[in-house]
Amino acid sequence: KLSFSTTIPRLISLPGDYSELINNISNFTCPNSAGEESRIPCMCLVCGQVVCSQSFCCQTEIEIEVDGGVVKQNVGACTAHTHICGAGTGIFLKVKECKIAMFNGRSKGCYLSPPYLDQYGETDQGLKRGNPLKLCNERYAELHKLWLNHGIPEKVTHNLEQSPNLIANNWGDL
Repeated sequence: KLSFSTTIPRLISLPGDYSELINNISNFTCPNSAGEESRIPCMCLVCGQVVCSQSFCCQTEIEIEVDGGVVKQNVGACTAHTHICGAGTGIFLKVKECKIAMFNGRSKGCYLSPPYLDQYGETDQGLKRGNPLKLCNERYAELHKLWLNHGIPEKVTHNLEQSPNLIANNWGDL
């Protein structure tokens, strides 16, 4: 007898208070460095794994197809994780910067506002204002819907068309 799961995949559950997320992430240390704290930890919103971003310590070699052959390429931890977890498409929360990073392939990505808002309904990308942030369930539901409907590649492409300076980012190193 065959049985099929009828549950809808979901992004991970996030705490309601952003300071709780910061406290949880403060225990993260880079697995490839000698006890040094990761400068910019990113949390995969698909599976919850925390990886280094923009660090050479966690660069990984992945195999890619080029002109019918297979070539190895060094990529950052987020890109490598996206290759495994999301078949090249990923959505991460850059915890210490409070922003969403979306990836499509090894060379395209964009940043979005996080699902955390202050008491005035505003985001605090970069955590410059220091106001307490709470999870906005509606914004997180929009991110979930975008991911569930395979809308990340389109969103990344649209944002790259709107902001050509994003192309200058070396997304493969994240």
